Amino acid sequence: MARKTLNARRIEAQIELEEAQARLTKLQNEAAARIGRIAIKTGLADRGLSDDEIKSEFEKIASRREQGEKS
Repeated sequence: MARKTLNARRIEAQIELEEAQARLTKLQNEAAARIGRIAIKTGLADRGLSDDEIKSEFEKIASRREQGEKS
């Protein structure tokens, strides 16, 4: 079997990269939708918080969880 040209291998690698990026985007969108649904169900979306305030609260939650895992 003949070896593929550099250009053919580059094209294949680019396609693989694009597919991986699409999978990553899909996973991120699924996670965002899940968190959004939880925020709506708990009333967080109706509290008039800024994005920075919400981000800060999520960071606090993540920090507590991280500390709990280290214990």
